[in-house]
Amino acid sequence: MGVTTRMAAVARRVFPEKFLRNLDRTLESTKIVLSAEEYVGISLLATLLLCGVAGLVGFLFVLPVPWFVLVPLVAVIIFPVLMLWVPRYSAQRRAAELERALPDALRQMASTLRAGVGIDAALDDIAKSKYGELSSEFARVTSEVKRGRKLESALLALARRSSSTLYERAFRLIVEGIERGAALAGVLDAVAGDIKEVHAIQRERKSSTTQQVMFLFAVALFAVPFIVGLTVGVGGINIGGGPVTGGGLPEEMTTIAMAYVAIQAFICSLAVGVIRYGKMTKGLGYSVPFAIMSVMVFSIAQTVIGAMTPV
Repeated sequence: MGVTTRMAAVARRVFPEKFLRNLDRTLESTKIVLSAEEYVGISLLATLLLCGVAGLVGFLFVLPVPWFVLVPLVAVIIFPVLMLWVPRYSAQRRAAELERALPDALRQMASTLRAGVGIDAALDDIAKSKYGELSSEFARVTSEVKRGRKLESALLALARRSSSTLYERAFRLIVEGIERGAALAGVLDAVAGDIKEVHAIQRERKSSTTQQVMFLFAVALFAVPFIVGLTVGVGGINIGGGPVTGGGLPEEMTTIAMAYVAIQAFICSLAVGVIRYGKMTKGLGYSVPFAIMSVMVFSIAQTVIGAMTPV
C-alpha cells in the first residue's frame, strides 16, 4: 500500500462523510482528477512535508517567528488552503471558462437544429468543435445519452458539474423547453442572448468598481504593510546603533504586526468580493495572494530600515 493510499484511508476515517461528499462535488467541477479521499491524503502529505521544511529552515536560520511556532502556523495555513481554497479557485476558473464559451455553443446548436438535424447530432457537433472544456463536457453528455441516460438528466448533471449558477439557470431553461416541446432552436437563442446580457452587466460592474478595487489593492498590499513594517523596523533600532538584538521592541511585536497585516489583507479580499461580485465568498480567491503579498511588503519594509541603519 502506497503512502497516498494510506493517507487516503486516514482521511476516510478522520473526516466526516458529508465533508468528503461535498469535496467530491467540488473536485468534479475542477480539472483535478482525484477522489475526495485521495485529494485529502495528498494534501495531508504535502502539509507534513512543508511543515518539515519550515521547521528545518526555522531551526537553521534566524527568522522573526521561531521554528516551534512556524511549524503549526504553516500547518494551519497550508492545509485549509489546499483543502478549501485550491478546489474552489480551480472550480471558479473552470466555470468562468465554460461561461465564456456557452453563448456561442448554444447559437451553433440552434443553427444546427434549424438545418433539420436532431438534438443528438447537434450535441455531437458541439463536442467536436473547439470550445475547450465545454466541448469535453458535451462529449460526456453525448456518451451518457448513448449509454441510455435521459438527455434532460445528462444536461442537468452537466450544469451541476460546472459549479456555475448561470449554467444551472441556462440548462434548467433548456430542459424545460425540451420537456414542454417548445421550439428548441428558439429557446437556445433566447438563453444565449440572456447569457450575453449577463456578461455585459458583469463587465459594466467590473469597470465601474475598478477604482474602489484598486484602492483596496493599494491599501491591503502596499500602504498598510509598508507603514507597519517601517514602524516596527524603526521601533526595533537601538539608539546607539544597528538593529536591536535584545532591547527595543519585543520580538513578539514583529509576529503580531505580521499577523495584523495578513488579517487586514484577508478582510480586504472579502471586501473586494462584495464590491466586484456582490458576494463575500467570491473574495476568498484573493485572500491567499493578498496575505502573501502583504507579508512580503511588510518584510521588505523591515529590510529597508535595517539597510539604512548604521552598524
